[in-house]
Amino acid sequence: KCLYKSCEIYQIMLRTLFDTNIYGNLLEEPDFEEIERKIKEEKDFVVYGFSLIRKEIRNIPKDKAGARKARILLLEMYDRITEGHFLKNSIEITNLAKKYYDHYRNLGGIYGWDTNIRIDFMIVACASFNGLDIVYSADNKTMYNKKALKSYEHINMRENLRTPYFLKYKDLIEKFRGLL
Repeated sequence: KCLYKSCEIYQIMLRTLFDTNIYGNLLEEPDFEEIERKIKEEKDFVVYGFSLIRKEIRNIPKDKAGARKARILLLEMYDRITEGHFLKNSIEITNLAKKYYDHYRNLGGIYGWDTNIRIDFMIVACASFNGLDIVYSADNKTMYNKKALKSYEHINMRENLRTPYFLKYKDLIEKFRGLL
């Protein structure tokens, strides 16, 4: 018999953010519709949208064969997966991302602000600022490089923010293929 006031076990809801490349990788899966359905149905797993991610998808060039159709499919998938869960960009998120970048450069990071690293740092800043649990990405080159990871930890500790866990695309696929 439980002696505590409440012995209920609460399930933890995982609040996540997908890097832009996750949507493209999902679309390439032969069973992407089933995986997407499982992501949407999972009650303890919420994927948030972020304006910069949607903008990146929207900016896919339309001039290549099939690119227009892929762009539309990606936007539709993004909207379905993130439905009702959207995080807005803010000056605080931008400032946090710039702090990550400054520390990254102090550690010897080689990428300039106007490369993909800006978007990666903004995504991590959004997740950190909003207390999200996980960022999924297939990007080892910039988002998950050692200097970037050290920067997130250092700045978030200084700013009293929790750094999200970083998981790879394969982790996401394994999780949801296991539910099929």
